[in-house]
Amino acid sequence: MFAARLNDPTLDDFSRQKAAELIPKTNPFLRKLFQYVAGYDIDERIKTTVNNLSDVFRATNVEALLKNFGRSTKTTDPIIHFYETFLAEYDPKLRKAKGVWYTPEPVVNFIVRAVDDVLKDEFNLSEGLADTSKIKIKVDSQVYDKRKKEGQYKQIEKEVHKVQILDPATGTGTFLAEVIKFIYDKKFKAMQGAWSGYVEEHLIPRLNGFELLMASYSMAHLKLEMLLKETGYQAKKEQRFNVYLTNSLEEHHPDTGDLLLSQWLSAEANEANHIKRDTPVMCVLGNPLYSVSSSNKSEWIQKLIKDYKKDLNERKINLDDDYIKFIRYGQHFINKNGEGILAYISNNSFIDGITHRQMRKNLLESFDKIYILDLHGNNRKKEICPDGSKDENVFDIM
Repeated sequence: MFAARLNDPTLDDFSRQKAAELIPKTNPFLRKLFQYVAGYDIDERIKTTVNNLSDVFRATNVEALLKNFGRSTKTTDPIIHFYETFLAEYDPKLRKAKGVWYTPEPVVNFIVRAVDDVLKDEFNLSEGLADTSKIKIKVDSQVYDKRKKEGQYKQIEKEVHKVQILDPATGTGTFLAEVIKFIYDKKFKAMQGAWSGYVEEHLIPRLNGFELLMASYSMAHLKLEMLLKETGYQAKKEQRFNVYLTNSLEEHHPDTGDLLLSQWLSAEANEANHIKRDTPVMCVLGNPLYSVSSSNKSEWIQKLIKDYKKDLNERKINLDDDYIKFIRYGQHFINKNGEGILAYISNNSFIDGITHRQMRKNLLESFDKIYILDLHGNNRKKEICPDGSKDENVFDIM
């Protein structure tokens, strides 16, 4: 409903029925889901509640609500409060289990700028993150054989952008939004006329994100849409963002959906599969989950993580934390592509942990250069700042 209200040009006649039409077509999953839950065949038991909600939205001054959007600090970005602040009060255990922590804006900004620098300095791409060059790749494509009356897979050549960007734990889209802002501010602020064409042809096709939680997935779509509007982007065609509702740490798998809802979820997963399987991802960036008691135990990621556990001969191996799985996941993409950059803010236990020695060796074998900026803040190490003050963490967690 919030997504619908944002796209409502007339403020005084908002309703549940109107909301179904106003949810952006660029997010087909959200449109279908709303129609399924609150459309024509709404369950009578929730009808009054949903109608009351539309009354609240009709009475809300959306412009006033969003007047600070774009000032990307935690206190002024309203998207954070719609999801993360709410979740902290509503279900703190879920927040902790799913690793929902807002990444401070200076950290996001630094990582995006650093990736841009490395693309220029190490890969000789003078435009950095704004690069528009393309490469040819071979992908499996299903074609229909009329003679055999069945679909068959055949390899075809496809042209794609070279600098493909992926945030595998995208949350509310903070890192992808920062990439958009960075490119706009650096190159297009003074070339407004070229911006819309660039976004359509060379930016949206390169920005990829995976998210597991539906609320943050929805917020990521909203944030990117709002940001592009704010920069003056005017769409000439309907084009969805490549942000998909999927589990990053599961391998691409075939469509198995039967029920309506699972079909739509399946469609999302299938779109994500194309990125997991075919897209030559060159830049993996973001803030992966931290959870020692990882619930991500798919056979695929467990097999990949074995590379970090070889010949350790330890009684206890602490290598199943989600952040370690996401590092291995990003490394997998870069290895598959043959070149690229992995840029995360993560837990720092892998830097000097005893059981992490094979992990460090493996990373050194994959990457030509590794840059580590240790932000400290580890309560267990009892560190203090050089001036004697308390060593604060950049997150409000242990």
